[in-house]
Amino acid sequence: MSYQQPLRLVLLTSSKSSGGAAIACMRQARCLTQAGHQVTVLGPEDWWPAGLTGKWTRWLFDFRKHLFYKYAQIFRWKRGAMFSAEPWPSTNPARMRHPALTEADAVILHWINHGFLGASDLQALAELGKPLLWHMHDQWAFTGGCHYSGACTAYERSCGSCPQLLYHGPRDASYHQFEERRRWATLLGRRLALVAPSPWLATTATKSGILLGSDVLVRCIPNPFDGEVDAHRVQPRLTPSATLTEGVGGRPKIFFAAVNPSDPRKGWELLILALEHLGREGLGCDVEVAGKVNRQSRHKVQALEAFGHRIVWLGLLGPRAMQEAYGRADLYVIPSLQENFPNTILESFAAGTPVVGFAAGGIANMVVEGRNGALAPPVELGSLSSSKSMAGINLASAMSRVLGHARPEDLRRGALESLDAVRPGQVAKAYTDLIHSMINPTRHTT
Repeated sequence: MSYQQPLRLVLLTSSKSSGGAAIACMRQARCLTQAGHQVTVLGPEDWWPAGLTGKWTRWLFDFRKHLFYKYAQIFRWKRGAMFSAEPWPSTNPARMRHPALTEADAVILHWINHGFLGASDLQALAELGKPLLWHMHDQWAFTGGCHYSGACTAYERSCGSCPQLLYHGPRDASYHQFEERRRWATLLGRRLALVAPSPWLATTATKSGILLGSDVLVRCIPNPFDGEVDAHRVQPRLTPSATLTEGVGGRPKIFFAAVNPSDPRKGWELLILALEHLGREGLGCDVEVAGKVNRQSRHKVQALEAFGHRIVWLGLLGPRAMQEAYGRADLYVIPSLQENFPNTILESFAAGTPVVGFAAGGIANMVVEGRNGALAPPVELGSLSSSKSMAGINLASAMSRVLGHARPEDLRRGALESLDAVRPGQVAKAYTDLIHSMINPTRHTT
């Protein structure tokens, strides 16, 4: 279905440059613009005054954001938890009368935490009477405040006694936020669409008690990826290294990005166990690590050299250098226990590099065993030590299957071809069709 009339769209995001959600938002804005729509991206800074006053406002905003985050880390959350509640101090719903919002045909929410939008802002958005689409980057939109629920399924009924909060009870912060969102979902009905990049997140969203009895739409539309632009003009490497095809030329190269090693969900401990197992099996690798890590985590990774690996620290990389690192690798490993739709997997595919991870969350929707990588069985957060040991062995086995594949060139070609499902034109059409169906519900079937 094609539409001659371009849409006026506003994307709301707490950041236009920092973090995976910001990257996905700006890629989506570009693909919708390329489809002929008039797209405006608004972040906190778009309400700040110009000049010195604006700089002072930015400083206050960043200070408030980091102060509240540190306070919550120490006094509200359990270690490793990721939970967001109302911004502090209170928000200003008058901002939702921004000309771009009042004139828009539809509004798309992205990451709105870190002091950007709160309940009063969302209520003001609802009162504009426009279709609202919430492009979800995790579970936060349909829980009582956690970004990833782990083994907890309370959000399927009603939150409360949240296991991620230090001080919790039947009517804790998660309960109140859950009930508030349930009222909001009931009010909006089919004017609200929760859009999940991965089938896993879409399925999880449909189970939420927040949607019970409402007509809120849940749809699955992936994040777009333009191989020409988002790969920063780094050409994919479709020829496997001589190490894999002929057993010469050095060690296999493994690449992974060090992101928040203190978060148990990121699976650092299991990756280290997996690499230890590979070393004991006599498979020493060059392990390239991108990112910034603390001294303790760095020491744990460096200790892998005792198992025959060689660790190469790349530090913080720019986008092009990151893409080149994917291309050098024989595999990219993402050991997360729960993820939505990682940009890093798309970036690895763009380099023609197969991916290894656990068959958990959206990773299981992106990585196909024997086609573009390999998967280890999922493991739950909080598992016993014996289960963790087995998970490490399973992850090592998945890496071995990629490194020992009979036709590694097929894996590299399969990785690149996996981007066909996230071409910008397809994503833009899916969003266009959904928005038109929400504007004119009687003229469309869903």
